[in-house]
Amino acid sequence: MSDAPEGIVEYAYDHMSEWYLQWVEGHKSPRERYTKKLLEELQPSPSILDLGCGPGVPVLQLLLDQGAQVVANDISTKQIEIAKARFPDAQLLAGDMTALTFEPETFDGAVSFYTLFHLPRSKLKDMLTKIHGWLKPKGVFVFNLATVDEEEIHGEFLGYGMFWSSYDIDGNQALLREIGFDLLQVEVLQAGDGQLEEGDPDFGAEFMWVVARKKDPPIERDAGTMVKPGE
Repeated sequence: MSDAPEGIVEYAYDHMSEWYLQWVEGHKSPRERYTKKLLEELQPSPSILDLGCGPGVPVLQLLLDQGAQVVANDISTKQIEIAKARFPDAQLLAGDMTALTFEPETFDGAVSFYTLFHLPRSKLKDMLTKIHGWLKPKGVFVFNLATVDEEEIHGEFLGYGMFWSSYDIDGNQALLREIGFDLLQVEVLQAGDGQLEEGDPDFGAEFMWVVARKKDPPIERDAGTMVKPGE
């Protein structure tokens, strides 16, 4: 196992695959609600990028059931194998999300739940910038982030070593606006509405849930003068 953050995360999710599937199937989360928000913002049969799809439940399954065309990725080959067995017609890509390449303006929308905070935060801006570029104009991105200002957090999740990294709430919002996202909705929620038992892996955790839209690019009115649409 590599000591790099990506290696730690990949090893953990590879080796907890069956256990994680059982946990996620019984784990209540706002991710379903946010996936539905995404679909409500888009036209029927949208093209969606799902980053950190895990075994494909519940988000990939929900997207496919609603007629979306989905490209899904996870760093764990084992998680992708489980997803392929359940959803053989889905386009599934194993590997580090930071190494993905797509043409600009490929997707109507994107989702990423419980995933982006596994990246070192030094890589977060570049990853969010890539997602922004892959979205079509007015494309919508729904996701969650952690809320603590910590460059490196090493801990345990479902019995395996894990890595997390995060900016605080203000830092996250400033970064998203700098990249070019309009924040349509932001809410900070305790995992399990604060009702989790102490033994739950998410006990005491807090997440920032976001619905963001890709801003329209500035319009060039005349040489050297840029204005926003509607001005």
